[in-house]
Amino acid sequence: MTVNLVQRLSGAAVFSRRQGRPGLAVAYLAVAVIVLAAVLAPVLAPYDPNAMDLTATSRPPSFGSGHVLGTDTLGRDILSRVLWGARPPLLIASASVLLGVVIGVSLGTLAGYLGRGVDESLARLADIQLSIPGLVLALVFLSLFGSSSVNVVVIIGVESWPLYFRVVRSQVRSVRSRGYVEAARLAGLRVPKLLRRHVLPNSYAVLIVAVTLNFTSAVLAESSLSFLGIGIQPPTPDWGVMIAEGQTQLATASWIALVPGAFLVILILSSQVLADELAARHALKDLVGGGAA
Repeated sequence: MTVNLVQRLSGAAVFSRRQGRPGLAVAYLAVAVIVLAAVLAPVLAPYDPNAMDLTATSRPPSFGSGHVLGTDTLGRDILSRVLWGARPPLLIASASVLLGVVIGVSLGTLAGYLGRGVDESLARLADIQLSIPGLVLALVFLSLFGSSSVNVVVIIGVESWPLYFRVVRSQVRSVRSRGYVEAARLAGLRVPKLLRRHVLPNSYAVLIVAVTLNFTSAVLAESSLSFLGIGIQPPTPDWGVMIAEGQTQLATASWIALVPGAFLVILILSSQVLADELAARHALKDLVGGGAA
């Protein structure tokens, strides 16, 4: 599965380069490299990410010392921790996006198809959710229930469901009264099968754009919570944790925080470029479709 993902991203990068889009090609390759590095961290990491060497504390990046990206204040290898530290943002962001999609698509489909009281009630619930700042909600939830990975996934996923709810609700409302949907309903097609076969497929394109955009936000949210000390907890390698640990050493050992920070920025910017590209393609498709009509 991972190999297929990397092959697709690499193929898309080649296509983008041929189309004169070097920035998009770089974004594809950056995401592919980070995902592959996270998956192969047990193989690629030269040291145990939590192994301490008090005789080699705060060493700067150097090829000759055996620590290419340097060490932190406890003598732990930065490269090893960066490779392993890519896993929590990617896994938690992916799981939280999946949870948000399941909740948002389910409720959005019900609201858009049933309409009336159900639509109004769920729409108000989504509005209430959106009115609560995500960071405040996360602080309260994680303070009450603890800072486990599962709780971080739950809070980020719950915070993001209104996005998918609105997307799917809008799409379902736009197609539920079309002729082919009415014909399928009159033919006796059961509602679940009707939604799965004739209604939801019309939401896939815009839903993919929303998922890609929200993945970027989820990565940033996970790293922010870990940085604040209410997400992933030390000594587990995590980019947010590493930045927090290195913030007090910026004057003397800046690489401790800057290296994981650089990788986090690259992942977020690359994901955002891909999301913008998907959004542009979707908008172009709608424009062409509208013109043809």
